[in-house]
Order: sequence, then C-alpha cells, then structure tokens
Amino acid sequence: MHVVIAWWDKRRAAAVGTGRPHPTATAGLRPEDPVPLTGEFPGLRSGRWITDPGADLQGLALVWDSAVSAELSLPALFERTFGCAPSHRWAFELRDAPPRHEDTENLPAELELLLHA
Repeated sequence: MHVVIAWWDKRRAAAVGTGRPHPTATAGLRPEDPVPLTGEFPGLRSGRWITDPGADLQGLALVWDSAVSAELSLPALFERTFGCAPSHRWAFELRDAPPRHEDTENLPAELELLLHA
C-alpha cells in the first residue's frame, strides 16, 4: 500500500491566487471526513482531508493500491481538489493493507497516528 500526504500552504497560495480547494470537491467537508473521490481515480483506496491551522496548511492523506496508480492519478486529483500542485508532498509504503474506502474507521495504526498527530 502506498500513502501520499500532500499539503497546500494557504498563505503562499493566496499570494498567487491558487491552492484554494474547489468548492465542488470540498463543500461542507470536515477534516475527519473521507475524501469523496475514491471511485473516480483508479487505485485510490481511501483518503482524508487534513488541516494544520497553526501552520495555515490544508491537505490530503491518500491511500493507494500502488505507487504507480498514485503517480498516474495525482496530477488530476490535485487539480480537481486544489487547482494546483501541493506545496509539500511525502510518499511512503505501509505493509498492512487498509480497508476499502467504505470503512475508514479502521485504518492501519501508522496512518491513524499520522492523521491524529
């Protein structure tokens, strides 16, 4: 399983007029809500909106079937959700396969720790 954490710096994005979440992709969502795009991008198992108000960051934590499926779909997903590439992006592999997006309550312990840090 391949995990991608992507952050958008709202201060920098505001200066150039990009990086604001598209209302159709994020309307009414809270950080703990699942990302509603799993059916649209092949290999995307689940995802969550993430925020760091202290650092003025907003972003996505995404779980993919593989690094290949992530790399093929990330540019379109980033354009759809934020309108631009992220300010920061990390990717790593986890051994435990997470449940499909229908059950986001039981994510691997490593990912739960990251999302609630």
